[in-house]
Parts: sequence; structure tokens; C-alpha cells
Amino acid sequence: MRIIQWNFVAFLGLLSVFGTFSSSAGIKPLWNATWTDNLKRDLFMNNYDKFARPEQFYNTTNVEIGLTILHVDVEEAKSIINVNGWIKFKWNDPKLRWNESDYGGLTTIHVSDHEIWQPDIVLYNSASGNSVDHYGNTHSILNSNGDVLWVPPYLFKAFCSFDLSYWPLDQHTCRVVIGSWTYNGNKINLDFQEGEGISLENMYDLQHEWEIIGTQIKRNEKIYVCCPEPYVDISYNITISRRTPMYKALVVTPVTVIVLLTLATFWLPSSSGEKILLNGIVAVFICLYMFYLHSLIPAMTFNTPYLVHFLDSCLYLTGFSTVIAVIVISLSRNRYASSMPWAIKSSLDGRCGRILGLHFLQVQPNIQQRSEELREPPFEENNTPDDRHMIQPISKSSSQHDWILFATAIDRLTFVIYCFIYVVLATIYCV
Repeated sequence: MRIIQWNFVAFLGLLSVFGTFSSSAGIKPLWNATWTDNLKRDLFMNNYDKFARPEQFYNTTNVEIGLTILHVDVEEAKSIINVNGWIKFKWNDPKLRWNESDYGGLTTIHVSDHEIWQPDIVLYNSASGNSVDHYGNTHSILNSNGDVLWVPPYLFKAFCSFDLSYWPLDQHTCRVVIGSWTYNGNKINLDFQEGEGISLENMYDLQHEWEIIGTQIKRNEKIYVCCPEPYVDISYNITISRRTPMYKALVVTPVTVIVLLTLATFWLPSSSGEKILLNGIVAVFICLYMFYLHSLIPAMTFNTPYLVHFLDSCLYLTGFSTVIAVIVISLSRNRYASSMPWAIKSSLDGRCGRILGLHFLQVQPNIQQRSEELREPPFEENNTPDDRHMIQPISKSSSQHDWILFATAIDRLTFVIYCFIYVVLATIYCV
């Protein structure tokens, strides 16, 4: 009898529980579900695997890519280009299709990037090490026919080889290569629409150092030795140019001053010791300027800027100019008892001297030279016994005047040679 009572109690308990569930099933939820809620519940609650490619293994998923560039920056010391912008991915997911009439005519919904499958498109020539998180966590737009549109912001840090030979008038072409990391071309096919390869319309005008002067896009298919399947990637060639108004002021003015000061030393008087002083100042200025350029230009193994080569040549020319100045000063200040050879003197008095402007030169001996000449006997007796009564004048000032003219001729001839050398150097290194 007691067993029957316990069974009856248990039966009543089951009835109460069943009644509770049945009554609760008729209670409306505390919030009103929208068509979007119902659709997302039906799409993603039925064991949707976001890690599985949404096509059959023998079908191909076509992914269209479009690139918008907003900003470009360059790290020359590391050979890296930084590209910021938006990238557009578009593909079809057959698992995410629905009948619009079943959900109140709903045509599109917004889904998070972690809710659906996405192609593993990464930057092949990435300079970020093991980090492949190039894109921002933005939502995707899902259409009723299964089309998915995902437009995340991106930051590509890509390796780029820079040629600084023409610095600061240099231009560089850098490649940004993207593709699937694990799928071959038979699984994921990458392509781009004509006219939607690279967009620069929204690029920020930040008055930055670099500007984009050209872009090119290309689809590549490669077959490696290991695998018979083709691997597809999209390469974007971005040509950038350095904006040079400030650099022209930093380069043209100092180089022009260096050239003018070097040439000015040849127009100082041939006996002037300031020639050596001015050459020394120019040499120090060139060295300091090269140290300053070292802080602006990263050291490259094979691409030394032509500007640096030009300054090297200017430093060598300044050294040679100092040697020539020492020779010219020595010729002008030393007193020579012997007269100048006739061939040289006739050239200085002839057409060559007129071309160099020596006939306009009037040499005035200095006070020390005049006093020394006054202390010397102006006449000398002839040693010939028969001509003792004859005396011969010897003019050392006339001989010294010829040597000064010769030193001045060396200066002006060297000036012409240096002008020709600078024109050649400018043609080779600066044009």
C-alpha cells in the first residue's frame, strides 16, 4: 500500500513538471525578436562551421579584391613601405542563403567578422614578422543570395628595395603582394574588377614627404615544383616620388656656395695667403655638410647618392686647389735672380696672355720688396778687363714681375679647368 502511495506522489510530480513546461511554452519572451534575429538564429545555430570553406571540395570560391590607398609612409633605413587604406573582399557563401519572403522581405544583414568564414588573404612580402593581422575587425554585409562584402581597414608593412642614387629627386616602385596562405588557385581564385584595382580618390593630402605618381595591378599564377596546382596572388606596384621643395633648398644652396668659394680662390691675388685659408674653410664646410647628410640619408650598400659622390669630388678639388695655391704663392713671393724662359714669357705677352687677361694686370711691389731693392747696389761692374769702364744694369723687379704674371696665369688657367670639371660633374651626378 505504501508503494502505491509513493508511485502516486511521483506521478503527480511529473504532471506538475510537465504542466510547468507546457505553460511556460506559451509565455512570450521578454523581448521582441526581429526578422534579423530569427534569420541569424536559423543561419548560425545549425552547426555552421566558420573554419570550413563554404564550397564543395571540387568547386572554387571566387574572391574579388579592390584596394583603396589613403596614406603611404616610408622607412628608408629599414627598407619598408607602410600602406594604409581600405580593402574590399567579395565572395559567395552558399551556406548563408535564405528566402527573403520567409523573413519579412529581409535582403541584407550585418554580421561580425568572427561569425562567418573569411578567405585567408595575407601579405606575402610582409615586414611584420609572424603577425598576419593586417585588417581591422569590421562587420560584413551578407545578402540573401549568399554574397558577402567585407571592407576592412588595413595596414600593410611591406619590404621594398630603395635606390637612393638620385636622392633627393628619387622615385621608387614598391610591390604589395597578397594571396591565400593555405589554398591553391583551384580552391580560392583571386581576381579584381576592371577599374577597381587601386583607388586613390580618398587619399589624404597631408603634405607628406611622399606622393604616389603611378599604380599598376597584376594577377599572377605560379606553379611550384612541389605542387601541380596553381597558386594565385595579386601584386600591386606603387610608384612613389619624394616631394623636394625643402630638399632643394637644403641641397642646391650649400652646393652652389661650395663651388663658388672654390672658384673664388683663383681670383685672389697670386701672393695672397688667404687662398689657403679660404680653401681650408671650404674643406671644413664640405666635411660638416657630409656629416649632416649622413643623418638624413640611410647608409646603403650599393646605392650611394650621386650628391655624395659630387661632394667627394668637391673635397678632392679643394685639396688640389690648396696645393696649387701653395705653388702660386711660392712663385709670387720668392725673388728669382734669373729671368723667365723666353718661351713662357712670349706666351704670357702674346695671345695666351691676352686671353687670360694678363695685359690688364699691374703688379705693384710691396713695401718690403721696395726697401730690399733700394738697399742693393743697382749696378754691377763687368768682369771683363777690357770693359771695366762699362756698367750693366740688372732689374730684379722686372724679373719678379714676370714670375708674378706666370703665377697669375696658373690661377686663371686652373679656374677655367675647374669650371669645366664642375660642369662635367654636375652633368654626371646632378642632372
